Amino acid sequence: MTRAACTIVSPNYLAYARTLATSYLAQHPGHRFFVLIVANLQDAAPFRGADFEPVMLPEIGVANLRTEAMKYDILELNTNVKPAFMRYLLQKHGLDQLVYLDPDIYVYAPLEPVFEALDQGASAVLTPHMTTPVWDGKQPSEQELLYNGTYNLGFVAVSSSAESVRILDWWDVRCLEAGFSEGRTGLFVDQKWMNLVPGMFDRVFITRDAGLNMAYWNLHERSLAKGSDGWVVESPVSGRVPLRFFHFSGIVVTDDSVLSKHTNRFTLDARPDLTEAFAAYKQAVRAEKASASAAESLPYGFDTMSDGSTVTRLARRLYAANLEHFQGVDPFDSNGAFGRFAAEKKLVQGVVAPAKSTWKDFNPRDRRVEAVHRLLGFALRLLGPHKYELLMRYLAHISVLRQQGVFLYPGKGK
Repeated sequence: MTRAACTIVSPNYLAYARTLATSYLAQHPGHRFFVLIVANLQDAAPFRGADFEPVMLPEIGVANLRTEAMKYDILELNTNVKPAFMRYLLQKHGLDQLVYLDPDIYVYAPLEPVFEALDQGASAVLTPHMTTPVWDGKQPSEQELLYNGTYNLGFVAVSSSAESVRILDWWDVRCLEAGFSEGRTGLFVDQKWMNLVPGMFDRVFITRDAGLNMAYWNLHERSLAKGSDGWVVESPVSGRVPLRFFHFSGIVVTDDSVLSKHTNRFTLDARPDLTEAFAAYKQAVRAEKASASAAESLPYGFDTMSDGSTVTRLARRLYAANLEHFQGVDPFDSNGAFGRFAAEKKLVQGVVAPAKSTWKDFNPRDRRVEAVHRLLGFALRLLGPHKYELLMRYLAHISVLRQQGVFLYPGKGK
């Protein structure tokens, strides 16, 4: 039985991958561990020397790779090549079973329940974000799982069976064609598609083992304790089980006080059961960062045009929505058809990448925001409630950046 695990990172996340690989191989001697490096790079040499086997993005056979790299930002591209990478590893290395783990995971015990499920014929193994209800007004909520997906795709395991390959083939097409992080259209990169898999494919096993994929999103139902054989998880669903792996999603390794950037339900101060594990993990990643700094500083390369100008998300979305206009051209060539178009429409900007922001970043007392609110009030009085509602529906439609091609190509978007 040939088994392996894998993860995916861009160079700036290499320390996380190294930490994960070390933890996995310590629990699974004899297994192989592969890391896909998602960047505009060809040479694997800077990433060798650790426990894992680096794989460079061009190796895995993604068709029209530069098109996909323009369509998607760094998070989207890292997640959307996952099924192609897993299929490549199964085929190239003749693996019987393969586990994917996100780089910000640490493995504490052998993943026996996962391999047992695969041994018994499972085509895929998934873990739900939560296994018990929570309705307390805190984040993440059940409603957020409707937005982000039932299953956390920081973990998935497959076999080399025909049904597993069929799942990967199906998933690959959806990820590369419509793997946007775009909540308004019901999309969330690779993860949301997996909601459909248990209903569409055979022998998909959903494990509720609380020792698998413990993370900030299920802390309301799980607590950690130190047992004689290591960490154990206590939960109302599984009882007392070994901690197999913890998913440190949203962690800030430079701040020992932060549990996760993505939750306000708990803090580390409020969860002393987590303090030791979090401190040890942050220290391990910091140590790897110190030794991996040269490789981590290598550029991603798919975030700038050939002239050094920054590719914005708006540029990516309009490129994706108008691919028929740019067939056969390098989208990153500033002198090519898309490069000239993007410059003319002011879709690219200087060499500093813009910070991501959400509606929470807006100050409601900002004069510009207040002016917008006054305009909306005027629109309500002018149009009346029914036509105002239609206006809001239209604004919701064009708030999806891919829908804004209507402004750039007359008649488009009808």
